[in-house]
Amino acid sequence: MEGMLTGWVLLGLFAAVIALLPIAYAGWRRLTKQDGELQMWRAMSRVGVSRQEVTGEPAKLTRAVRRCVLCPSIEECDNWLASAQSAGLDQFCPNARLFDELKSGTGKR
Repeated sequence: MEGMLTGWVLLGLFAAVIALLPIAYAGWRRLTKQDGELQMWRAMSRVGVSRQEVTGEPAKLTRAVRRCVLCPSIEECDNWLASAQSAGLDQFCPNARLFDELKSGTGKR
């Protein structure tokens, strides 16, 4: 009975490691990126949101940075930033909704 419980625990730990691999990979890719600046700042500027609009909201800024650091869409974001487009961010960016809220003023308290 104890061996079976140990097996289930090990299987659960293995499943957790497998589930966390994409997040770890995205974080590793972000950390090894050469320029070091988050795409979030350039994306915000592109859609018309200033840094001052989000720096007054520390909780929202913290969540936005965490989303950007762990985002699996780095290539899509880089391609979007390299283009001249200002639309289409909502197709891949987890912060697009926040940027829309800040731009329209509904994100302010």
